[in-house]
Amino acid sequence: MYSVTPKKQNKLTAFACAACFVCGIGLFALTLGQPTIPFANLALQLISVLLLCLGVFLYTRYFAHQMTYTVSPGGVFDADGREVYDLTVIDTVGGKKRRVLCRISLRDIVQTDARPARSTKKNGYPAIEPTSDQGQVFRYCTDMVPERILAVYDRDGNVVVLSFDQTLYEILRRK
Repeated sequence: MYSVTPKKQNKLTAFACAACFVCGIGLFALTLGQPTIPFANLALQLISVLLLCLGVFLYTRYFAHQMTYTVSPGGVFDADGREVYDLTVIDTVGGKKRRVLCRISLRDIVQTDARPARSTKKNGYPAIEPTSDQGQVFRYCTDMVPERILAVYDRDGNVVVLSFDQTLYEILRRK
């Protein structure tokens, strides 16, 4: 059994969240002393509310939630009597509430890629897309824009994007 809670890889998410809060409060404070232009004040107040909402969204998505990736026995046995292991993504909110977001059997994993998060012409990686028409891309990263990611492709055409961890990558590659 292996379990990892990845750490933040960069400070871009924290900077973006703080910038949204500071700019939103600053714009709103700027409008308090200017009662002569009501439509300009209304527009600035609307922008400040949108920035504050974006700041709250970033905080709840990336700071209040903590992702844990585990590889553990799934409680199911195959035809040979061996226990089947599962890759599980667990979301913990505030250190108390835990819920399982994703569970994939290791035998259903077709491919695992460790790659940069951004797809550019320089690095030669294409954008992450589902491998079938019914497939979806599920992102369970700890950062808004991580440096490296782990892309896990399953038989149904779905792609699960995780923050990179070397040991988890080796376990999933061996499966």
